[in-house]
Amino acid sequence: MTLMEMLDQHKEEIAKADALIGPMGHQMTASDEEQYKGTMRRVEALRGQIEARKAQSTIRSMFNKDGIPMWIGGDGTPGAGGAASGFMATYSPALNAADTQSRDYSEALRSFLLSGGKTASADLVVGADGQGGFAIPRSEAFTRQRPTSNYAGPRASAALYEGTQGSSTTAGGDVVSIPTWQQIVPLGLPDLALYDASLLIPTATDIKVPSQASFGASAIKAESNGTIATFGGSDPTLGQTLLSAYMVGAARTVSWELLQDVGMFQEFVVNDLLIGQRITEGALLATGTGSGQPQGILGNTGLGTNTAYEMLGTSADGLTLINALYDVVAQLKGVYQPNASWVMARATALAIRKAQMQANLYVPIITTDANGDMRILDKPVLFDSNMPSLPTATTAGVLPILYGDFRAGNMIGVRGGAGINVKILDQPLALQGQLAILAYRRIDSRIRRSEAIQQIKISHV
Repeated sequence: MTLMEMLDQHKEEIAKADALIGPMGHQMTASDEEQYKGTMRRVEALRGQIEARKAQSTIRSMFNKDGIPMWIGGDGTPGAGGAASGFMATYSPALNAADTQSRDYSEALRSFLLSGGKTASADLVVGADGQGGFAIPRSEAFTRQRPTSNYAGPRASAALYEGTQGSSTTAGGDVVSIPTWQQIVPLGLPDLALYDASLLIPTATDIKVPSQASFGASAIKAESNGTIATFGGSDPTLGQTLLSAYMVGAARTVSWELLQDVGMFQEFVVNDLLIGQRITEGALLATGTGSGQPQGILGNTGLGTNTAYEMLGTSADGLTLINALYDVVAQLKGVYQPNASWVMARATALAIRKAQMQANLYVPIITTDANGDMRILDKPVLFDSNMPSLPTATTAGVLPILYGDFRAGNMIGVRGGAGINVKILDQPLALQGQLAILAYRRIDSRIRRSEAIQQIKISHV
């Protein structure tokens, strides 16, 4: 990186740290604190690189206090004179010394040098020799030693060049240092709506959640007169669901040498552990068996219309899909409608939008809020990458769309709080010179009211 690029990145990292701290009174999470520490390590590393680069800079010494380039002599000092300088000295009486002494030319040359030759102005033409070199204007110190009126000063020639690093055919390539940007570009987190849509319950032990299995019934009572008539009916039945906790986690082993040499690597490993934890949990919340692991939503909800909608691979499929949306809304009881939402894969939502366009409906099925959030039949759409895609080949049926009140229908128990635990273990692998970084969380999910979430089943024939 150039010095200017280092300064820009240093400024960006400080801004990231300020954003993590947040406003006064804001409490940072464990993840925020880890990211803040990693950001400040990069800030300190950049500060050291900037100071080192400034100390090595020879460009600054070529200009006087007014920004005018000065002669760099053979002994490396400004104004010393002599042909054996830091630039190849070329004498050209044909150049107009007055033109190359102008401030416009001096500022253009200075920008050209500082940019590594990337910024070139038309004002440089007066000092160009046609061979890649440019005249350096004389300073007062040089003028006193070289009073020749038609001398235009030494030229900067680019005979040596960077080329490809390490190439034996390139004069400058073997000595070029190419630094590594101190941040690993991360992968994007998949859509994981089921966790956010469900009811989250912090637990300290296993808990039993009672639920009603059936209504009680009333009955007609005859008027009491000469005979005894008692109230009849039947009692409600109850059931219960056990919400437990199952350990989910992973460990990464990193050498001390790597952590010491690459300041950003610990932050990268921690972030990777957190994202990997979310991805694994998301898959279990969707398709978990419920035996020794969380119970997934798919296959454990209300049946919707209880009939699979058939896709034929024709233009009529779009209308079939739209009809399924209306039908499943009608299957959900009114008590769950106010907080109802849709959960599907992002590609399924786009297929519904395409179906809407093909059907040329005068009332839109899909709308978009001002903030870009999507709605279907006025209910919010949430995306989860673990939801099945619409079938495109022969299949007995998949469940690509869910509709209902997910907080009423599904509960997630998290043991010991909602956060993901991260532990750095420096002792177990110390003899191997390694550090273990561990992330884990104890979690369970259970359907507590299946009728609160209805499914759409689709087959392809």
